Amino acid sequence: MDTITHALAPVILTRLALGKPGWMPRHGLSAIGVAGAMPDLINPHLSLAARMTSWSHGLPFWGGFTVVLLVFAMVKPRVLPVKLALLLSAAYLFHMVCDAISGGINWLYPVRTFVWGDYYVDPVWWIPLDVVCVLTVYVMFRLVPLRAKVREARERHSEA
Repeated sequence: MDTITHALAPVILTRLALGKPGWMPRHGLSAIGVAGAMPDLINPHLSLAARMTSWSHGLPFWGGFTVVLLVFAMVKPRVLPVKLALLLSAAYLFHMVCDAISGGINWLYPVRTFVWGDYYVDPVWWIPLDVVCVLTVYVMFRLVPLRAKVREARERHSEA
């Protein structure tokens, strides 16, 4: 899948699952999007063969990333709540799962070789998935709040 889907899908899922939690920092959803895209950002690849030897697409790096997030969250809980650290880790792992169903990854690279996955999501669908994610984010974060403001303004106007 493309980096746009990797960034936006965990943001969409987080908003659908949690709504607007009070503990979430202002830029929490943006951080989740960056974490979802991170495997491709820190070690870009242009082919499936390159993905199979990408250290950022393996469980060893994800485990280390998760440990760093949790240690930072425990040291600076006001900057990074533990719940957000876990969501960042989950977004990173979700990226790997999405890549597994869209060609496969080497889950244990660089320590060992354990390739699993297949083209369950054909590459022909990657760009349409990007478009769906962009439109979904626009609706969720722009149109729905705008409609709520318009509805609220109408109610205030009708009461006056």
